[in-house]
Amino acid sequence: MLRQIVIGLSGHIDHGKTTLVKAITGVSTERHEEEVKRGMTIDIGFAFLTESITLIDVPGHEKFVKNMMAGVSGIDAALLVVAADDGVMPQTREHFEILKLLDIKVGAIAINKVDLADSDWLELVEIDIQELVEGSFLEDAPIHNVSALNNIGIDTLKNELIQMAKSVPEKISRGVFRLPVDRVFSIKGFGTVITGTVSSGEAKVGDTIEILPGNKKAKIRGIQSHDSTVDSVQLGARAAINLQGIEADELARGCQVATPNYFQNHSILGAKVSLLSTSKHPIIQNQRVRIHLGTQEVMARVALTDRKSIEPGDVGPVIFKLESALVAAVGDKFIIRLYSPVVTIGGGEVIETELLGKWKNNKEKITHLYNLKDDEKFRYVIGSATGKPIGKSELGLKFGLSPEKIEIIVSEDNQLQWVKYKTLTWLLSLNQLDILTQRLVTFLENYHQKNPYKFGAQKEEIRQFLKADDYFCDYLLLKLANETKVKNVGDKWAICEFSIELSESENKLLENLINILTSEGFTSSRYNELAIKLGADKDKVMLLLNIAEQRGDVLRLDESLMFTRGNFSSLREKVINFFDNESELSVSQFKDLADTSRKYAVPLLEYFDKQKITYRDGNSRKLV
Repeated sequence: MLRQIVIGLSGHIDHGKTTLVKAITGVSTERHEEEVKRGMTIDIGFAFLTESITLIDVPGHEKFVKNMMAGVSGIDAALLVVAADDGVMPQTREHFEILKLLDIKVGAIAINKVDLADSDWLELVEIDIQELVEGSFLEDAPIHNVSALNNIGIDTLKNELIQMAKSVPEKISRGVFRLPVDRVFSIKGFGTVITGTVSSGEAKVGDTIEILPGNKKAKIRGIQSHDSTVDSVQLGARAAINLQGIEADELARGCQVATPNYFQNHSILGAKVSLLSTSKHPIIQNQRVRIHLGTQEVMARVALTDRKSIEPGDVGPVIFKLESALVAAVGDKFIIRLYSPVVTIGGGEVIETELLGKWKNNKEKITHLYNLKDDEKFRYVIGSATGKPIGKSELGLKFGLSPEKIEIIVSEDNQLQWVKYKTLTWLLSLNQLDILTQRLVTFLENYHQKNPYKFGAQKEEIRQFLKADDYFCDYLLLKLANETKVKNVGDKWAICEFSIELSESENKLLENLINILTSEGFTSSRYNELAIKLGADKDKVMLLLNIAEQRGDVLRLDESLMFTRGNFSSLREKVINFFDNESELSVSQFKDLADTSRKYAVPLLEYFDKQKITYRDGNSRKLV
């Protein structure tokens, strides 16, 4: 398939852009009766120069710059049109500034209506244009003297545009289909049709696509591109797409259609903003502005993160609080216009779409992202997920990138790593992994200092400290266990080198405690009674009991029922052997087996049930 190029015509009202498109292509882009009547373009129009080059005619009147923005959002190159009898005018400047903000790299210049000006005046107009474009992508662009009405210089300009299209840099695709909608209408017998320029990926007839905002689904029934019916449409192409399963009144200019589950609506965005040096207006805290992204326009409030204002000519980080849903992804370019007066003041790039939690944290995050180099930003966003790493299935929605594109980024960055655990796969930065594992080790070291008589910390205590997902906490613990940095002690975790240090007298006391509980079987003394028998302080007995329980030497149901593991194992064997000849075990029979009173037999039996050795059936027990 031929690579598709879109060239946008920009310039002041009545400088002849529409007539010039018709002279070059033979097609009039005037679609509205009102446009023909008023002799001015009020909406965007399209015509095809070749099977791979589209010309977009955008309105020049200041009242319709919003419509102009919808047209230029998808262009690859520009043709700046200046009328010979007028010269450079206000909308010439504004359109040119918008082209620069959208990072257009290739363009040409046409002085139209040359038959209406003498050579001296034309020379002055040319000097004005050269001053306007100095230092920009149009600085070395050829200036063509033409007359659209009298066919002067048209063939030369046409050839220039065809050659210029060959030098347009390749667009970077996100790897998934995306198209900002600029027109919606309905055709009898076909239904809903949308048009736009494909900004990413490819779509085929039969594909299911998502309409945003709104997250509705529709199926592609048919596609036209360059007045031909096609099976698929790719990055850069103008497309008319017939949708099945959605009505025309459910869509509007500003919607986006895309591969499902890769883009989402946002109410807050972090961005890098650049203000025009020619602007007379700074951006200040809480200012209301218009954001133009793709074919969308939304109002937003400005929240500056590291200064009180961004002055004309300056660049800075900003958080936009949007007044209505905006479909955006990291890397999207946009234009900023004042709420009033409605003039273009700058543009920017989306650097973060997920800003949750406290303002202080969001402010620090955007300021930090703004100061990073482009190749560091992806890694930082991945690493900032800390204990709740981004899963492989979530990455597409987070960045608006296909799995293949993400794989390429990861393969080219030795500081990123895929981590697999059970059925899950996460993407982490090595720095993120190092920080988390070190924090975990430090937590356990501190825990042991504060709790020298505890074998270790529960996993839930560790998880809460790390603010980690449950499965990811499991992964970190097992990773460190494999590296022999931590160990699992029953249901607790400890540093490998850690052990409870008891004095000789404490060890002797613990040995005596175990002997007493062994001799008592299943009729144990209470804490106070044990302390008297041992001739020790109650707190010391409690401490030693805790240690014995953590080791698994003692099982404790409550203060009045403690028994040794040895006694429990012996009783377990008696119970199992009992069922060799009997099908049911009564409380009374169990009481005899345990050589204890009914008071202790009932909770003991419940413990046997809990351990899935027996189960209750009416008033008796049966063997599991």
